[in-house]
Amino acid sequence: MKKILLSIVVAGAIATTQNVNAQGCVAVRQMGGVTALTPSGSYNLTKGDFQVGMNYRYFHSWRHFVGTEEQPERQETGGGHDANGNNRGNAVNIYSHAVDFNISYGLTNRLQLNATLPWVHNERSQVLRQTAPVADTFRYSVYAKGIGDVRLSAGYWIFDPAKSHTGNLMVGVGIKLATGNYAATDNGVPTADGKKQDFVVMDQAIQPGDGGVGFSLELQGFRQIYKSLYAFANAYYLFNPRESNGSYKSAPSVIKDKEGNTLGTLTGYNVYASPDQYFARAGFVMSALKNQNLSFSLAGRLEGIPANDVFGGKVAYRRPGYVVAVEPGISYRTGQHGLSLFVPYNFVKNRIQSAADIASQDLQNSVITNPAEKVHVQGDAAFADYSISIGYSYRISKAKKKTTTPELKTY
Repeated sequence: MKKILLSIVVAGAIATTQNVNAQGCVAVRQMGGVTALTPSGSYNLTKGDFQVGMNYRYFHSWRHFVGTEEQPERQETGGGHDANGNNRGNAVNIYSHAVDFNISYGLTNRLQLNATLPWVHNERSQVLRQTAPVADTFRYSVYAKGIGDVRLSAGYWIFDPAKSHTGNLMVGVGIKLATGNYAATDNGVPTADGKKQDFVVMDQAIQPGDGGVGFSLELQGFRQIYKSLYAFANAYYLFNPRESNGSYKSAPSVIKDKEGNTLGTLTGYNVYASPDQYFARAGFVMSALKNQNLSFSLAGRLEGIPANDVFGGKVAYRRPGYVVAVEPGISYRTGQHGLSLFVPYNFVKNRIQSAADIASQDLQNSVITNPAEKVHVQGDAAFADYSISIGYSYRISKAKKKTTTPELKTY
């Protein structure tokens, strides 16, 4: 029973070890994966065992922030009016649906191999101010969908799972391939002159991939606190050495002073970056008192994109930022099957300064002598209030194990 309880508790704790949700304009891409957890007997995949599964995630981003300051006026002004005369606002809305298909294999009792194939369907709703043939302001949507960036990883339990029943630590390394389209286009996109344009490159926030081959360092662990109460933590950092994927964002920005004199042109910031990203999560999980195969968890999580990469350049365009969330979750296991639901709610949303913001700011301030007149440049980004993550897993054991023993009936 202790091993079964441990399996359930740890599964509830780290079933979303690498599940990171895009948060809107800050394009944190899904990094879903599966853990070496089994529904019967232990928290690790034993040698020769497989675990397959899938994870679905959804979010809707619509709240705009500069730093941590929200711009509520984006919801109420500048977007034209509907048939009833209500202002629709000019906020960018992103609706994201993502499915990860996962497989893990126990190479040994301590070493597991993972592979994840993601698929995404993203919509970006935005406002256009049309100037011809008649002046109008209206909202329209564009789409990007397809296979995302495939991830491969390996994880190793530091302590022997056969002897470590109250806690353990897994270290991992991974590689992210550039399989997702990073320059997806859409057709029939309206323009300000009243025409339609085909093959328009979509915004970075809804692209299936980022165009870079990256590598990650990962950690996950757990520790028994008291009886069926466990603490857990997991984290990773994705290094994306490629500075830019070469896809075109816009013409280079021409920076002018307040009199309209040209100060310079910011070149290189008009192509999209292949940015680093990071994720950390920690909390507690406890099994239900009367039903040992049901567990509840509560965690805090941090995820985001830095302004500068650890390796590579920092000129290419990105919207850096992060969110801090509280994440309630529930997990259920029966036999070889596992189900989970996690709903992180973002209570901190921060769109930090990008390299492009700082370059523009420095150029403008270079001709300003009065400190009181110095400018601060910081772009905005849209964030989601929450996301929904639903997961399913199934274990395929090399050794045939009976799942109807008296011990397992006490789930």
